[in-house]
Amino acid sequence: MTTTSAKEARGGVSAEDLKRVIGEISRQKKHASEYAGLAGKATQAAVEQHGLEKTALTFARRLNEMEDGKRQSVLRSLIEYSHKLDFFAQQDAFSDLIELFREIVAEADATADSGKPTKGDPVVSSMVQ
Repeated sequence: MTTTSAKEARGGVSAEDLKRVIGEISRQKKHASEYAGLAGKATQAAVEQHGLEKTALTFARRLNEMEDGKRQSVLRSLIEYSHKLDFFAQQDAFSDLIELFREIVAEADATADSGKPTKGDPVVSSMVQ
């Protein structure tokens, strides 16, 4: 997979821009009903500007607002359930993401090998080390 196609598989948005977009959406959501329209506009603008998938962006924003332990639990469960429900069995639907999965695993391996403390729930982290 080329660097270009890897970027396309990620929605064509850099990590920095994604964090900024999610932060902006989160700020707008906190103003409740008075600003609900602005949050919707910020979401729609991000979807259009960066080519993001709206439901996935909303889910990522919700994950971003969770405490580390809760987010870790949701992500672990989502991956497990997706596997058990054969969502990944559609090889052609995810073949362009294999390189992205490899990068994620390589980064996790490098972090684990470095001995640096990782971000996460301290109880769970101590159990896996």
